[in-house]
Amino acid sequence: MPTRLKRASAPPPARTVASIPRPNDSAAGHIARVFQALEALIAGPRNAAEVAQVLGVNRSTALRLLSHLDQLGYVTRNPAMKSYAIASARFYPFIASPADHLDWSSAVDPILAELRKEFGEAAIMGVPANGTMVYLAFFPSTHVITVRERLGTARPMHCSALGKAYLSALDDRALDSELALLSYQGGTKLAARGPMELRDRLETMRKRGYAIDRNETLDGATCVAVPARIGGTLVGAIGLSGPSSRIGDGRIAEIGDRLVQISVRLGGLCR
Repeated sequence: MPTRLKRASAPPPARTVASIPRPNDSAAGHIARVFQALEALIAGPRNAAEVAQVLGVNRSTALRLLSHLDQLGYVTRNPAMKSYAIASARFYPFIASPADHLDWSSAVDPILAELRKEFGEAAIMGVPANGTMVYLAFFPSTHVITVRERLGTARPMHCSALGKAYLSALDDRALDSELALLSYQGGTKLAARGPMELRDRLETMRKRGYAIDRNETLDGATCVAVPARIGGTLVGAIGLSGPSSRIGDGRIAEIGDRLVQISVRLGGLCR
């Protein structure tokens, strides 16, 4: 019986880039939409319909995505305007220099702890980020009744004491640029609503030496702050915050004078 020759099998095709296993397409698409949604919010707050238009999806899909980002803390929702905005504080750890943060912490943290011990109110250091002041250091109040705040909290620059203190330390050209970029959204009816009104308040603050937010950011909350310079470099602002019922005019003046002394002390430190 003749021997049957076996046909040689063809070698396996070379593995191309296209044949390499890839992540699940739906998962990759979802991740892409997350970043596209965040990029859409860089220019300012948008509602779900506007984000949907940018992403090319329906409104309900965009709303689910934004709601999830809100739950994770990467965006914040304005119930009155039904809009979403980037939560700058959540991204600061991704871009901040660890070395700089360490230097700031070693200089600022002992001072904030000292202020908290002296006055019993929450002691804060905020840094500027996209029209807000982000809490980079936070020592909570020793009182039972206090304002709900935490590390990473972001407050509008135009109405918070930290924001006004920081703005007051800018030169005129830098200040004009910053005032033009602010949205003047957020805060209570007592907050400044435009660059001229805010500039007038900043001039008063410059003469006084410290900034005051009395029921401007939040009803019932008062904060007193001064610019924070470390080794002569403006890095943000430090302040004390608490319920307005506990921080009256006399206490504001007392805190303000003490913060001015602390500001001078910080400015003399070497980075």
